[in-house]
Amino acid sequence: MEAPLPISASEYPPFYAHPHAHRLLHDPAYYPIRTWSRLPKPSTGEDGFFSGTVATPNTISHVLTLRRRNLLSRHEIVSSSPPSWPPPTADPLTSSPSMDPPDIVILWHLVPPGISGHPSTAHGGIVAACIDETMSLAVALYLPQRDLDDDVDGLSVEGFRAPRPGLYTSQLDIRYKQPNLVPGVMIIRAKVVGHVGRKFWTRAHVLQTDQQNPDQLNVTTDAMGFWLQTGASL
Repeated sequence: MEAPLPISASEYPPFYAHPHAHRLLHDPAYYPIRTWSRLPKPSTGEDGFFSGTVATPNTISHVLTLRRRNLLSRHEIVSSSPPSWPPPTADPLTSSPSMDPPDIVILWHLVPPGISGHPSTAHGGIVAACIDETMSLAVALYLPQRDLDDDVDGLSVEGFRAPRPGLYTSQLDIRYKQPNLVPGVMIIRAKVVGHVGRKFWTRAHVLQTDQQNPDQLNVTTDAMGFWLQTGASL
């Protein structure tokens, strides 16, 4: 979750061709890292959904994770109480808890028909799974990480660590504001907005290009999450 990932336009063509994603790739406040859930782990079956089921040319062809360069420390995100849940009709951009700056941004290239629910529209359950995954990696940035051997399941992971020891979704509240269109790039921003002991609260926004004004991004989905971490003490 710390080692920078070298990237190129030949490896991630949908994101280099997408104006908003391209700008994020060059934002000095963020840098690319490996997306843990896209690495197959045959010995355990962990992450089989994102590394296998939807890692195909007609589902989610490309995924790229960007992490905030200068994160707060785990002690700086400690809360005296859980954050307030925004009302369902609240404006995602102005309501509390604030999303700025996000801890993590994940770029997803969604491809029909494998990802579709309605025509030209991503299935809401897939969008929810992508939100859950993005939130989990945001929380993982603040967790102690278990060192891995240099090789796991035939994959070189030198300098990389298992990012989510004993981390589980306890609650996920999703407000769909607009359809998420496919084919297209979906940008998910997530931030840890509260932390008490083994409990973490997150907020995430799903963004897509405005069809009427391509220079603008719209929040298509707003979400809050509650996470529990088990195992070694924090």
